[in-house]
Amino acid sequence: MNDPGHATGEAPPTTVSAAFPLNYSAGGACCKNKQYSNRLKIAYARINYHSDPDRMIIKGNTHTSSQIKGGIMMKKGWLAGLVLAIAGVSALGTVGIPTAVADGITTNHALRIVSAYKGTWTSPPTDSNFGNTSNAPLLGNGDVGAVMVGNIDAMTVVLGKNEFFSVADRQLKSLARLGISVSGMTGASYLTEQKIANAQVDGTFSAGGNIVNTTSWVQATDTANNLLITKFTYSGSGSKTVTVTLNPANQNTFASSVGASGDVLYRDVRADSSDNVNGIATLKARVATRVIGATGTVSGNQLSFTMNPGGTYSLITCMMSNTDSGSYQSSAIGNISGKTQGDVDSLKSSHQSWWDSFYSKSFIEIPNKTIEKFYYGSLYLLGSSSRAGEAPPGLWGAWIARNSDWGGDYHMNYNYQAPFYFAMPTNHAELAASYDKPILDYVPKAQARAASAGYAGVYYPVGIGPYTIDTDGAYHNQKTFAAFGATVMLDHYYATSDTAYANSIYGFLKEAAKFWENYLTWDGSRYVINNDAQHEGDAYPQTNGVMSLGLVRYLLQGCIDISSALGQDASLRSTWQNILNNMSSFPTQSRNGQTVFRYTEVGRDWSNDNAIGIQHIYPGRQIGLSSSAALLQTARNMIGQMARWTDGNGTNTFYPAAARVGYDPTTILNQLTSFINSNGYKNLFLKANGGGIENFNTTTATLAEMFLQSFQGKIRIFPNWPGNTDAKYGDLRADGAFLVSSEMRSNQVQYVRLLSEKGKTATLVNPWPGQTLRLYRNGTDAGTVSGTDISLTTSANETLLLAPNGTAYNTIVDRMNQPLAGGSGGGSGNLAMNKAATASDINSPSESADKVADGLGATKWTSQPQSAVPGDKWLRVDLGGSYNITRWVVKHASSGGETTAYNTKNFKLQISSDGNTWTDADSVTNNAAGVTDRNIAPVSARYFRLYITAPVQDNAGYFQVPGDRNNARIYEFELYGSPSGGAGSGSAPIGQIIAMKATANNQYVCADSAGASPLIANRTAVGPWEQFAVADAGGGMIALRSQANNKYVTADNAGASNLIAKADTIGSWEQFRWIDNGDGTFSLQAVVNNQYVCADNAGASPLIANRNAIGGWEKFQKD
Repeated sequence: MNDPGHATGEAPPTTVSAAFPLNYSAGGACCKNKQYSNRLKIAYARINYHSDPDRMIIKGNTHTSSQIKGGIMMKKGWLAGLVLAIAGVSALGTVGIPTAVADGITTNHALRIVSAYKGTWTSPPTDSNFGNTSNAPLLGNGDVGAVMVGNIDAMTVVLGKNEFFSVADRQLKSLARLGISVSGMTGASYLTEQKIANAQVDGTFSAGGNIVNTTSWVQATDTANNLLITKFTYSGSGSKTVTVTLNPANQNTFASSVGASGDVLYRDVRADSSDNVNGIATLKARVATRVIGATGTVSGNQLSFTMNPGGTYSLITCMMSNTDSGSYQSSAIGNISGKTQGDVDSLKSSHQSWWDSFYSKSFIEIPNKTIEKFYYGSLYLLGSSSRAGEAPPGLWGAWIARNSDWGGDYHMNYNYQAPFYFAMPTNHAELAASYDKPILDYVPKAQARAASAGYAGVYYPVGIGPYTIDTDGAYHNQKTFAAFGATVMLDHYYATSDTAYANSIYGFLKEAAKFWENYLTWDGSRYVINNDAQHEGDAYPQTNGVMSLGLVRYLLQGCIDISSALGQDASLRSTWQNILNNMSSFPTQSRNGQTVFRYTEVGRDWSNDNAIGIQHIYPGRQIGLSSSAALLQTARNMIGQMARWTDGNGTNTFYPAAARVGYDPTTILNQLTSFINSNGYKNLFLKANGGGIENFNTTTATLAEMFLQSFQGKIRIFPNWPGNTDAKYGDLRADGAFLVSSEMRSNQVQYVRLLSEKGKTATLVNPWPGQTLRLYRNGTDAGTVSGTDISLTTSANETLLLAPNGTAYNTIVDRMNQPLAGGSGGGSGNLAMNKAATASDINSPSESADKVADGLGATKWTSQPQSAVPGDKWLRVDLGGSYNITRWVVKHASSGGETTAYNTKNFKLQISSDGNTWTDADSVTNNAAGVTDRNIAPVSARYFRLYITAPVQDNAGYFQVPGDRNNARIYEFELYGSPSGGAGSGSAPIGQIIAMKATANNQYVCADSAGASPLIANRTAVGPWEQFAVADAGGGMIALRSQANNKYVTADNAGASNLIAKADTIGSWEQFRWIDNGDGTFSLQAVVNNQYVCADNAGASPLIANRNAIGGWEKFQKD
């Protein structure tokens, strides 16, 4: 929307809108009945619409709607009627230019990148009584959550459910506790990994030569029956007894009972003492569990079974409430009683497919892997917390073990809204589908509250819950709760242009606007907001609060736009527009010589905590890069003066606001990295004082604002991204229902792709100022366009590609398929990965130097203490060739779960060309963080050394000199950059067709069987099977296209399998570095694993990228 200003307009209106007749229809916002009607959910189905409206293509197969069983769950749920959560993407596979409903390019990048990220624990979390964010492994499906605490001999899985609120206690209650104990495993070694790509937690526990492995997940495809599955495998000697218990949640004193049905153990729990409290039906649930693969025996309120060596067993647990089914108790038992191991395997497959489809909706890729990791972590955590048709998550999600802080409710003054904002720009609007219902359900109560206070419209308290529960019925002198509640809804509408959705929220928006139509006062020249506190509890008078002015403006503009789209209430539109035209300006003041916003015109002037002072910018949408220069400068001054980079409540809106107004992007990324390093949990939660799931928005929304902005009617590509920093994204969502993809490389935008869902006109700010652009529509050349702001008409489901004139269509396709140089996942970009590492000394063979280059994050190099081996400690990595390094990362002791006292304090990065003479490249002093992530000016060398002068912190006590425990402890030493000297595409014969003769046997490399077999050096003459075209793969990399079948050579299975010519397009597996060896030969290094291509077994075996150094078998001659 346009930047609203203070203008002189007509006199204030003398009439207000008519009363809002509440009508909660099946397709609308709410259902007043306590028993909700049946609904149909197709969760994230990978659907392409077929010409026959009753036929769809799901994951490449055609089905009638009645055949789609795997994605359909019947449930008495939150939404009446039909709820379709559709991810508009096709079956996996790299493709050319996709349509708006088929995007294999985004899928491939997304799954490649997210596969790199996980949380790792090497010691068991011990706190099982948490009332806010836990630092233990987390699982969930948007309805239930599970937190895994303790070792395998005494593990507690804390269970929660989003709707399990107590009316009497006015808060969310924890659901139950699942206990797992394996005999003979006391003191076992502990390793767990929360793998976000798979949405599972893997455990490895070892004691006395016996090993128990577990894989746990909460079934993603079924939020009606809510299955938690833990699969066990056991190797060792003798049998193991597993004991399983179900206990009430901490601080839930309401009646609970335990029972058995055959081999099923169950527990019934409830959230209130009586069946109805204040007219609201009490939440009741049953948790039932059973083992598959062994005979389970229930006795003494315990389930027990025996594991034998080599066996596989599955513990399957069902969690159902009376909102899931009227027969929840029998259903909970029936859902698991007949399950077999084959059923478990099928469930796991469908679970993985769900998450693959989820991640495939968009991707981002940046060099800063710390930020990138927490971006995907936030996606995983909200994807595990929120689901259409279910109760939305409260302050901490379902992951609580006792009565939670602030009741775990829906706090209406930013906390409830914040985690949902990023859902829209990341193309996950489905994650916000659960958000609206508690607010819309509460409308009758809010109307009654307004009338009681003498107001019109709706008047919300600060805290509500599902089912119209009042959790905190106070107002704290604030009146903007309904306006704040509207922000997510309006973001949702603008991002999707969905008029059906607009119709479902319009009644509430009108009621919220009606409040302000009547509450605002006219002082003769402007509309004024009196007595609305910006911070909770600020004493009146509080006039024209900057946040309030922004939120009310956004609400009224949203009402105008939606009423226009729906063709309703033209007279109200003029009323709303008149108020907007005559609204008070944002108050300002001078602070430290700069003009900044004042928190109010009369009342509070400033605050040193929270981020209220910028919430008219974000989420209020009132200032952006199209605003006036003066307003933008004031906004940037405000960011600099507030500097809430580590605020306990405000980072989730402060960072995105800074990006939105163009604050220095390098500062934003540096501060964000520091915040993550200081506040990031192993489970990828960002924990700050007072901040729970709201902080999912911090990393995600910030990057989204830096990559793409559209809220002022113009699409801006990389509007606030630092120079000399490559980046790439796919299918981020812009206002107007556009999916946008682009890449920044070498300070130049490479392309823009727009997928138009609704056929609206897009206005694109030219990313190549002053240049004429070539436009392709659905793969067809559509001529050129030019200008500063380019207006592009579109049709529904049309794909537009733009690049500077002269850029060929196929060039854009190739660029889109390429990963970012130094990217994630299949090609981690860590040049030190799997390279030879040595150290000053080692503490034990199991903690050797090579552990810092294995990429696991759970293993480490540990030096001898200085009392045993005096002197400084060092780690050396041989990259095998000269590289330009621009970023280095060190993961210290606390990154692996150890105390922060062991984090390395003082250290240097050193470089050498020969491994003997060293030069300082960068240094760090007084470090206390668990991860050091530093960008540096390019340095070129083959050998890189981490030189440690202070291995532990000053507070390490006896661990310091002259103690005997001041060992250096490093989990990972990572290096990022690109080849220098003869390495890279600069010395490669780009555009030429070559043959490659292996020096191992003087034979030519052949794409045998016309490319159907792996490459092998076994030919004495050159024909088409022995010829390869050298293509520029971008980022200094090359690709080889076989002339035998016109396919690209791929380091198959991420380099674990032989090279074969079978790829249609270039991805990370198809990228190689061309290494000029200086002796008339060259070598190829696969980007996917940083290993050199080898003519194995002196050329007798097929080529494979599995060597970390260059020898005779790794050299080739070019003919």
